[in-house]
Amino acid sequence: MTIQLIDENKAFNTDDFPHYLQSVNLANNGLNYHVVSVFGSQSTGKSTLLNALFGTDFNVMSESARQQTTKGIWLAKADTTPGTPTSEGSSASSSSYVDVQKSAKADSSPDSSSPILVMDVEGTDGRERGEDQDFERKSALFALATSEVLIVNMWENQVGLYQGANMGLLKTVFEVNLSLFHASKQTPRSLILFVIRDHIGTTPLDNLSQTLMADLNKHWESISKPTEDLKHSKIEDFFDIQFHALPHKILLPDQFSQQVQSLSVRFSNPASSDYVFKPEYHRKVPIDGWNMYTAKIWEQIELNKDLDLPTQQVLVARFRCGEIATQAMEEFEAEFRTRQADTGGLLGDAKVVIPDFHTHISALRSVAVELYDKSASRYVQSVYLGQRKDLQAQVDSRLVTLYKPQLAALHSTALTKLQTTMEQSDLPFSDRVETARKQAIKDFESGAQSVADIDPEVFGFESELAAFSKDLDLLVQKYKDEEIDRLVTRASKRIAKQLDEDLDSVMSSASPTLWDDVLEQFNKCTSAALGQYKSGSPEGGYDFNVGASADANKRGADKVMRNAWLALDSKLKQLTSTVNIVAILQDKFDLDFKYDKEKVPIVWKPGDDIQTPFVKARDDALKLVPLFKVAKLSSGKVITPDVKIFDDEDDDEREFANRLTNRQVEEIETKFNRQAELAFVEAKRSTYQSITHVPAYMIILLVILGWNEFMAVLRNPFLFLFVLMIGAGAYITFSLNMWGPIISVTGAMTDRAIEIGKEKLRQALEVDPNQRATRQGAQGEAIEMNTFSMPGGGAFSSVQSSPATEEEKKVEPEH
Repeated sequence: MTIQLIDENKAFNTDDFPHYLQSVNLANNGLNYHVVSVFGSQSTGKSTLLNALFGTDFNVMSESARQQTTKGIWLAKADTTPGTPTSEGSSASSSSYVDVQKSAKADSSPDSSSPILVMDVEGTDGRERGEDQDFERKSALFALATSEVLIVNMWENQVGLYQGANMGLLKTVFEVNLSLFHASKQTPRSLILFVIRDHIGTTPLDNLSQTLMADLNKHWESISKPTEDLKHSKIEDFFDIQFHALPHKILLPDQFSQQVQSLSVRFSNPASSDYVFKPEYHRKVPIDGWNMYTAKIWEQIELNKDLDLPTQQVLVARFRCGEIATQAMEEFEAEFRTRQADTGGLLGDAKVVIPDFHTHISALRSVAVELYDKSASRYVQSVYLGQRKDLQAQVDSRLVTLYKPQLAALHSTALTKLQTTMEQSDLPFSDRVETARKQAIKDFESGAQSVADIDPEVFGFESELAAFSKDLDLLVQKYKDEEIDRLVTRASKRIAKQLDEDLDSVMSSASPTLWDDVLEQFNKCTSAALGQYKSGSPEGGYDFNVGASADANKRGADKVMRNAWLALDSKLKQLTSTVNIVAILQDKFDLDFKYDKEKVPIVWKPGDDIQTPFVKARDDALKLVPLFKVAKLSSGKVITPDVKIFDDEDDDEREFANRLTNRQVEEIETKFNRQAELAFVEAKRSTYQSITHVPAYMIILLVILGWNEFMAVLRNPFLFLFVLMIGAGAYITFSLNMWGPIISVTGAMTDRAIEIGKEKLRQALEVDPNQRATRQGAQGEAIEMNTFSMPGGGAFSSVQSSPATEEEKKVEPEH
């Protein structure tokens, strides 16, 4: 059942509408309803579409004659069953449906039983009304103002046309609608759903929708805004835009029915993700007041003077200028394809710099505008100039998409050329980097400026130049940092090598000014390495002569000093190891105990006082341990790095100055005392051996029992000579009383070799010092020394092994 809401003479039917609501059981529905209208050119199948979508029975055009069928505005209640998906697809496929507001989701809050009122609006551009298009514009404005969803019905081949797509009409409707109904952005929104008929798929729906959106946005920008707040508004602020495509009804009836069914679900099923009705679309007018509401809107539209039709001359100018502009763009595209073929498809390639790129841009920019000026300049100037501006903007927008990749190609090519120059040039580093940098900037600016000269406003490249300069500076700084790092590494290696050569003798001397000598040697090495980089500026500092900033040079110098301090720390750790310190103490002890003032080895004789020189030599050697423990100058100041070398700044002084821990000191003293006691024992033993005599009966027994051997030696000349030489050597050694020192030295060397071997083995196995100390405490044995008196006042100690105790670890030489 249908009702004519507004007749062809613009009369609003206020009397019959309340009865109609009663007849379709809608009078008491309150806010539970929706309103949909259709708008489009005459004879495009609007009524047929509504009947198929909503089950209405609007009159449709006879297939035997193409003439106006719908006159005025008709209304009917949809006869679809809400919330019931069809068997063939419950929603539109991605290929037949585009939602410009992709982030917005359908709100399924309305009641699924909400009825739908459908308005069938008289078609536009009909021959019956001819040039009298006043009703078309007013009816379209009415439908847009009162409907939640406005379906714009058009053929696929009408997309991109000015009149066919009703763009001129929509522009006027938008402008008047904005002035009449959108004084603020609080006005309810509407959904404009473009249904594109006879879509064959050659042009994707996305492309068609982009074309339509571009036209809509362009016209929205050109309309006048009633208030300052609305001057910068967008069409999306007031309308949601969606697109849906339908196949050909006659040629593809099955696919057409399927897509219509899918589109119908979007209107009837609130559970669908593509449900079209949103709460913000509703006008919030109860159904029983809708008759008065719509009547007032129609009255306002009828009385508004701004809805007067523009002159036919302006209409023709708009149509023809648009048509010529379209032809000009086609010519532009043809010229573009020709030049793309000439360049091998490189236009728009961001990887290759095209020679004479500016000539291509200049030619493409002029071909479209020149054709437009030649054909369109005779029409109304305001329309001609406005359309020319739009055409120029469209062409420039297309050319900018070619210019930006060219700038990117210039960017990457210039940087690559700089890298090649840096790697292959034989110039000094500072000259090489400066020359490469200037050439890179010149290449980029010359390539970009040749195009910018065509139109600086359109082809400006300030942001690209800034980005290029930033990347160029980063690349140059990278090379400078790498060069500084190379120089830092070379200086650090030189310092480490010099310290390794010079500190051994300094540490071995163990002089009272040990750490003063170490620091002096360190300063000498660092000064030699960094002296060539000293800056001649009044501020001082260092300059690595790579063109780097003062901060970068300072960081490089600090890195050299940090590496130098680390090299010194590493060398000192090696020189102050337990093995080395014990060796230094042993050398000091041996020099004082085993040699006289003239550096001649001492031969101990029976009756000599061994204990006094032993104690003095041992104590003098142990006095060196505190010297090695803390790196402290003779002035009492500890040596502290002047740069941060450890992770914790508070630990720099403590970590560096303390060369030996208390546990290491105890270990050093224990090992040294053990070796010193062995030397004392050996000295005692040598005096005892010097007074020992062989009994006479042993000589007689030796002759009797060894007679055969004696004779065998005497009969063999070689064996006799060998025995004679050994005997002579033994006699001389005995006569000089050297057996004791020889045995002592041999034993000390053996013990030293064993200790070094154990230390190396512990380092290789990385045995934890606490665990090693525990094992030594559990397994070690002390040497207990018992004193015996000898004739002549001499004394020596006998040695026996027993489990180590604290009391037995001490040696008590007799005074």
